[in-house]
Amino acid sequence: MNLKSYYYNCSPDYIASIHPDLLSEVGSIIRMLPKREKQSQINEDLFWLFTHKDWCYDTIPANTAPECPFDLDIMQSMDVIKDKNLRDLCLTSSTLATRWHADYAKRYGNNLVQVEAQFGKVEAMFKDFCGFRIAYAERRLALGIEIVLVNPPGYFAHRKNAIGGMASFDIAKNTLATIGLECPIWLVGIEE
Repeated sequence: MNLKSYYYNCSPDYIASIHPDLLSEVGSIIRMLPKREKQSQINEDLFWLFTHKDWCYDTIPANTAPECPFDLDIMQSMDVIKDKNLRDLCLTSSTLATRWHADYAKRYGNNLVQVEAQFGKVEAMFKDFCGFRIAYAERRLALGIEIVLVNPPGYFAHRKNAIGGMASFDIAKNTLATIGLECPIWLVGIEE
């Protein structure tokens, strides 16, 4: 897959200041994604690809096999992934009782980066943005990364009824420009 980027309150230079390899690391994860028929399969692939790069996770996607799909070419067991997971890094707030978690998180020195992969409804994307805003307000988050599809109707052309109201790159970009958050968000769009 390919990626499209939009930098909201950040830039490639800002992201490189968090860690020089962060842009290429996330880019390589997206480029390794194979075309899948269902959102759940994309979520499973992202789970394996992010955890392979030592990102912590909130939950294992439902129905994820105990072994990585062969076409991802990752040799890592689920036991190793579970043993090194620090789920608290995914926690959105350390002061509110929301118990929201980002999908993935990784600490680069003192800089926390959280990732939300959103292949659901637009409303869920708004919750992701709120989570980034809360974590940033608590001075915990250096960068939020929101991953969406660039063109869900094109990607899932065979499932048009199942994708109504799905978050997309343009909707996310326009929403960020409208709602006026102060936190840095790197919007990553997945396209073929």
